[in-house]
Amino acid sequence: MKILGIVASHRRLGNTEILVKEALMGAEEQGAEVEIMRWTNYEILPCDGLATCLFGGTGCALRDRDDHDYLLHKIYDCDGLIFGAPCYLLEVPAIVRRFIDRLFVLMGSPPPPSMRGKPAAIIIPYATRGWTTYAFLQPNLLLQELGMEVIDRALIHIQAMSESAADQKALERAHNVGSEVANAVKTGDTTYKGEPGVCPVCHDRNIHIFKDNKTVECGLCGIRGTLSIKNGEIKVNFDKEQIPWYRFSRENMYRHFTYEIKPSKDYFMRNWAMLKEKRRKYREYLTIEREPAMPERRG
Repeated sequence: MKILGIVASHRRLGNTEILVKEALMGAEEQGAEVEIMRWTNYEILPCDGLATCLFGGTGCALRDRDDHDYLLHKIYDCDGLIFGAPCYLLEVPAIVRRFIDRLFVLMGSPPPPSMRGKPAAIIIPYATRGWTTYAFLQPNLLLQELGMEVIDRALIHIQAMSESAADQKALERAHNVGSEVANAVKTGDTTYKGEPGVCPVCHDRNIHIFKDNKTVECGLCGIRGTLSIKNGEIKVNFDKEQIPWYRFSRENMYRHFTYEIKPSKDYFMRNWAMLKEKRRKYREYLTIEREPAMPERRG
């Protein structure tokens, strides 16, 4: 049983690293073999947006130029995952989004079937209350794209650098998260154990209101429901039939790829000569050159 801990933070031995390591200690007590990685130690190039990974049949063009593929396969090789990242300005650092953008390759080369249902948990330390609105958005997106089952999400208030090392309550919460992931691997029980949210899939509370002012959906999962107020409390009611069709379910991913993504290749091939000609005027208008990075050199 292998449990992988990921630290998506530049700060060494900061609160994210401390809490992820404490969680791994909890997993280790349950008999797990543990490993930890700091994503900021590796190079993750931005997606070039060319979609050759999907339409060229050769995988990601950047695969041999950076560490993304290596990091992705480290996740494939684990039995359970503990993902840690700090929340800064409303959400986690940009390195998480950069990793996610490169997962477009999964449209053409999906994760191994064994990934679906593997347990994962999220630990996010934060400093300022009220500034965590989208803290779980990117980690939830990442783990759903990989087909993993999030069984717990810990949002831990920590004010100072490395303060979590002396916060017994925070350490106990992280330790318990690690124990839960290891037990989920052993038992196969991936029931969600964290604080309940509004969405029954990702357990977040970020709801998008449609223009009809009647229909709502989970901004991440895409399942739709309705709002009501009972005894002064706002209720969101999701149709149970919607749940199997959340964005990253097997059924919806198949539909999305087969009927929306895949046909775009044929459209592109039919129209490439015309598009190439029409974009000529934009190639010749205001050439974009790289400016020197240092202000004194720009001056």
